[in-house]
Amino acid sequence: MKKFLAIVLILGAAFGAGYYVGRQPPEEVKKQLQELSQEVVEQTVGLVEGDLLVQKKFLQAMSGFLDGKAKILAGKPDEAIVELEETLDYLEEAVKMKGEETSDALLETMSKIGDLRRSLADGQAVSQEALDEAQEKLEALLS
Repeated sequence: MKKFLAIVLILGAAFGAGYYVGRQPPEEVKKQLQELSQEVVEQTVGLVEGDLLVQKKFLQAMSGFLDGKAKILAGKPDEAIVELEETLDYLEEAVKMKGEETSDALLETMSKIGDLRRSLADGQAVSQEALDEAQEKLEALLS
C-alpha cells in the first residue's frame, strides 16, 4: 500500500512539474535551465577551488615545517623558529578558509607545532620523536 501511494505521489509530482513547464514559453524554460546549470557549475567550481587552496596551504605548511626541522637538526634554532612560525601562519590561513569545517586533527597539529616553537624559543631541546610526530600529523592533513 505504501509503495502504491509513493508511486502515485511521484507520478502526481512529475505530472505537475510537466504541466508547469509545459505552460511556460520554451525560451523561458531554456533560460531557467541555463541559469540553474550556471549556478550549479559556479558552486561546484567554488568548492573545488576552495579545497585546492586549503591543500596548497597545507603543502606550504609542510614545506616550512621540513625547512624548520632541517634547521633544528643543523643546530640553527633561531632560524627554525622563524620557519615554524611561517608553518603556523599557513595553517591558520587554512583554518580561516575551512571555517566551521576545521578538523580536530588540524587544531591538534597546530598545537603540536606551537609547542615545538615555544620549546625552541625557551632554549629547550626538541626531540626527534616530537619532530617526527608533528610531521606525521602534517602528512595526515595532506591525505
